Amino acid sequence: MFRGAASSPYDEGIAKATDENLTSEDWGAIIDLCDKVSNDQNGPNLAVQGLIKRLAHRNANVQLYTLELANALSQNCGKNMHRELASRSFTDALLKLTNDRNTHQQVKAKILERMKEWSDMFSNDADLGIIRPRPRKRLASPNSTVKRRRMSCRWP
Repeated sequence: MFRGAASSPYDEGIAKATDENLTSEDWGAIIDLCDKVSNDQNGPNLAVQGLIKRLAHRNANVQLYTLELANALSQNCGKNMHRELASRSFTDALLKLTNDRNTHQQVKAKILERMKEWSDMFSNDADLGIIRPRPRKRLASPNSTVKRRRMSCRWP
């Protein structure tokens, strides 16, 4: 009978901060949400569930605002939020979006940018192992001495 999943106390705030009619980021809503999530033990988990729902929205602006919100949460809400952003469910949602041929190129580029930032941010913590940089295998050319890094997901 019910179509959607149960709503969390953060869904309304996430929807406000990522509204498709915004012309720029609503930093007031973003900071309010950061404060609420930081002060709730279950906040990071519930907020990431809401972020995953908003990433599934077909409007590219909503997806871009959701990525900005996720980045603000990562910078302001501590290790528990880092753990949730590095979780399999969130990284799967990001990878699904990047592999979807209907996803706007700007959204794909922003996902890769954010994953790189989070990879660097989380690199010193072994608990946050899904998002980590991994050295790329050497190219077949024997003269190639350039070492390259790429983003990857490591499954536990």
